[in-house]
Amino acid sequence: MRAIKKKIAEGYKYLILYKYYIKKISFSEKPERKKIVVCFDGKVAHGGLVDRLKGIISFYEMSKILGFEFKILFNHPFELTDFLEPNAVNWNIKEEELKYSLFSSRILYLMNNFNANPLELIRKSKAKTFFVYGNVDYLSVLYPNKNKEESEEIWRNNYKALFKTSVYLNNKLILNTIESRIVFHTRFTTLMGDFADTTKLVLNENEKKLLIGKVVNCIDNEAKLYGDGVIYIVSDSEYFLQYIKQNTVYKTLNGLPKHLENKNRNSDYHSKTFIDFYFIAQSDKVVLIQTDKMYNSAFSKYAAILGNKQFKKITG
Repeated sequence: MRAIKKKIAEGYKYLILYKYYIKKISFSEKPERKKIVVCFDGKVAHGGLVDRLKGIISFYEMSKILGFEFKILFNHPFELTDFLEPNAVNWNIKEEELKYSLFSSRILYLMNNFNANPLELIRKSKAKTFFVYGNVDYLSVLYPNKNKEESEEIWRNNYKALFKTSVYLNNKLILNTIESRIVFHTRFTTLMGDFADTTKLVLNENEKKLLIGKVVNCIDNEAKLYGDGVIYIVSDSEYFLQYIKQNTVYKTLNGLPKHLENKNRNSDYHSKTFIDFYFIAQSDKVVLIQTDKMYNSAFSKYAAILGNKQFKKITG
């Protein structure tokens, strides 16, 4: 039954996308070079920043393997170029530039599809332009014989080839401390009642206190290993961060956590996500705390990969 529901949901997403692209039909479109366009345009749910980056990095690697042109359409809920600009690759494309051909274009909806092999799907297709909706890290599928360190190096190098920070983001990052530090990351989603997310569960006040106590105990035990080292806490929960500020010696960053699926188009509204990501990437060590019903976030893991820093996950 679950597989049937998934197929129905996938079919519905394709219907949404076809209805959109049918308005962009061009009968004269005859691309000389094959092309992959990774799309984050709000037509379907895309997930958070790291989910999107995973999709981008994966399909950029595929474009290199196949010798395809590579483009990113990222205009929802903001323009990616507000924060990250093209570096060695001219990937930026505007929505008005998209052209769909019935004969040479194909839509690939692969959101949360961990069982797919997109490289083979593209290789076997006669299409020349692929509009991709994906948020999965497929490097292990592309390179099954590479170890963790090798795959992470590919991810990091691809990120640096694609992106450089914008002037706007650089000005925000200047405020980040450059001191040596350890960062603990937590992702509660809706558990603390801070905001709506893809999850729905909200704990009662007693359950919140018990979970916070458990998380802080994990942090305390791990922090002892670092002596007098500076400890920062980064989280998606303002409720939890307020507790940290009022009841512990650990440091936090300014600003309120946000989620990219929120439709607010203001860059200042979303800048906190990028500030946290780069702050973690520039830390000495990164520790994810994930216990009980907490979300197994990839945010801090991929920030650590970008910064080539040690990463540890604590569950319990």
